This record gives sequence, structure tokens and C-alpha cells, in this order.
Amino acid sequence: MANKALIFDAGPVISLTINNLLWILAELKQRFGGEFYIAEAVRAELVANPLHGKRFKFEAMQVESLIETGVLKIIDDKFVKQKADELKELANKIFYLHKYPMQIVQEGEMETLAAAITMGIDTAVVDEKITRMLVEKPEQLEKILEKKMHANVTVDHEKLHRFNSMMSNVQIIRSVELAAVAFERGLLNRYLVEIPNARKELLDSVLWAIKLNGCSVTEEEIDEIIQEESQINRR
Repeated sequence: MANKALIFDAGPVISLTINNLLWILAELKQRFGGEFYIAEAVRAELVANPLHGKRFKFEAMQVESLIETGVLKIIDDKFVKQKADELKELANKIFYLHKYPMQIVQEGEMETLAAAITMGIDTAVVDEKITRMLVEKPEQLEKILEKKMHANVTVDHEKLHRFNSMMSNVQIIRSVELAAVAFERGLLNRYLVEIPNARKELLDSVLWAIKLNGCSVTEEEIDEIIQEESQINRR
């Protein structure tokens, strides 16, 4: 049975932090009634490494405060790391350019997915486009890679099938979906101002801010989210 939990990659946490929305995680977790996790490699990316510099130190301290208050819990497990190494090795040998394997994923992303598999967490929060498409739409990823590289990309279908089989019970959501839920629950009402179509404009502004700070979401998807929320508000 899947745990009632979400596991976060670094990207969504960064998107929320940059947009001054990190605080919604505590509110969403309380309403969710489950746990929010990050893997140790993700903590290193979000906290440990930035604390040694100046540019992102304040952002790192904000994330660390959520860890210390228990909003985000750390998964530091040798079996997760072993599974992450397996996933990374596999994923980076699925697509080939001129007979050479393409390195398309990083440690933090794979440790996030590995923790989901190992701990029976059925939802991972991932903003990074390639990782999400590898899980959800690998056939489209092939076309995107070809367009980006201006060359034919070949696929090891056996490795792709193995990867997809391992990820079959994990779904991906993004920071824009979290923001939409926060909006729907009224958590963003503090930002409503007296302008025409204030609620629609608020949601549009939040979704575009998150998109422009790293979340892979199309303009069409943003329009769909706004339309769905508009229909919910009419009920």
C-alpha cells in the first residue's frame, strides 16, 4: 500500500522559495494529512551547498527552517541511494546520440524517484522537464532531444521498458499543481487586490511566476488550470 506522502525534487522547492510561496507547504501538509519528504541529495542541493556561498544562502535557510520544524522530512537511506544509482545508470543509457549515451538525468532527481519507489510513495513533485517526460511521455522526449541536438536520437527500448516498469506506480506533479491547490483552498487570498477579475488574475500571476522561475509548464497548460479553477468556483 502506498504511503500518504509526497516526495519533492529540488526544483519545485526552489520555484516556491523564489516566489515567496514556500510557506504554503506547511499549510498544504496540514490539510493533506500526510508527510512531505526530500531525499538527502536534494537537501544537499537545497541547503548544504548554498550555505557555503552568498547568493542563495537566505533561500537555503528558509528551506532548512522547514526541515527543522518537520514540514519537510529527510530520507537518508542506503537502499534509496543504491536504487538511485541504478535508476541513474539506466536512464542515462536509454537515449543515444551518434552511438554515445546521453546523460539526461542527475543524482537529485533520481534519488527523489528512488525514494518514491523504495518507500511506496505514489506521488513525486518534479518540475524538471526531461525527468518528468521520461516517466510520463518518453516517446515525446525522444523527439525533443532530436530537435535540441539537431540529429537523430536512438532509443534502447529494453532499458526504457525497465525504467518505465520501475516507475509504473509513481505519478508526477509539479509546483504549478501545488500552487493551484493552494489557490483553490483559499491559501492565496491574502494577495487578492481590488482589480477586475481579481481571482483569475491572481492565479494567472502565480502560475506564470512559477513557470518563469523554472517549472516546465506550457502556456496552454496554464490556461487549462485557470479554466478548471474557474469551473470549480462556479459550483
